[in-house]
Amino acid sequence: MGSYYILQAAAFSAFFSLISLPLERPAAAQNSAPAAKLPDIVQSNEELQKLYLQSPLAQMRTARTSDGHPDLSGFWYNDLANLGTRDANGNVKFDLGGARDRSKPARKYPEPSEPSYKPEYAAKVKAIVEEQYGPTTTDDPNFDCLPSGVPRASTGPLQIVQTPKMVVILYESNFVGESFRVIYTDGRPHPKDPDTSYLGHSIGHWEGDTLVVDVTALNDETWLGGGQGHTEPGLEPGEGNHQIVEKLALIHSDQEHVVERYTRRGNMLFYEATVEDPVMFTKPWVVTPRHLVLGGPDEELFETFCVSQDKEHIIKPTNQDSFTCNYCKKSSN
Repeated sequence: MGSYYILQAAAFSAFFSLISLPLERPAAAQNSAPAAKLPDIVQSNEELQKLYLQSPLAQMRTARTSDGHPDLSGFWYNDLANLGTRDANGNVKFDLGGARDRSKPARKYPEPSEPSYKPEYAAKVKAIVEEQYGPTTTDDPNFDCLPSGVPRASTGPLQIVQTPKMVVILYESNFVGESFRVIYTDGRPHPKDPDTSYLGHSIGHWEGDTLVVDVTALNDETWLGGGQGHTEPGLEPGEGNHQIVEKLALIHSDQEHVVERYTRRGNMLFYEATVEDPVMFTKPWVVTPRHLVLGGPDEELFETFCVSQDKEHIIKPTNQDSFTCNYCKKSSN
């Protein structure tokens, strides 16, 4: 089989979701507020956060619960501005990002941050990346239907249910199916001797308008990021999305410790995280901030499930390959 038939797994999953589900999620109806002129070049994470604070969605009124905290409840996702059409014969044409205004110049964003691995683990990460085909590799735990872990799972779509004593996050994923987390906000501590798990044990508290979540008891069977990365929403109506792909954010130990920060501004959710791993890292990794958009009141999670059948379709690159794809370009020797 020629190398040009290699499946990019995320697009493959999205295509088959498209056939059985509505062609496109409705765009968030709130994206109509007037916007000031935004800068075209962003050079740091601090500037990135300031930029998103100026977006029309973030400038809207922030809904609050009866106790005064921002209301994180709702369906959060990124409008990919995809274009899907189906003809009379049932044939589907799916254009990733095809509904965006391609006449606008791309905004320049800072390069995503990467973890600082100790030399022996940096070598392992390098070996994984060198065996990737574009962003795809069978080493990715998602191909075995394993949950995405923390912070990788927090890329949307997701549904948040907020109560005074806990916050529940329900995840939708074309890769691994549905999963969930419970963040306890009732003042309890972490268990003294917990068993590790894919999404760990989470306790949270409020610092002003930000929910701060401490996550421990994470196993070492997930990745920190990598693969297809995270799609950030466009800042202005009609603006295209951009990708955050930390391609070197992969393995971690079962000593991983994550502090997350969830902040609602208007109808946008700001996500920040700092990851510590005393076994593999030389210093904490500050994750490039993520942003999610509030969906409409009728938005719901799609039912998803995972059957690991993609790995047999993925092959490793060879020196005889000559191909062009969205993520890479390689000439034969």
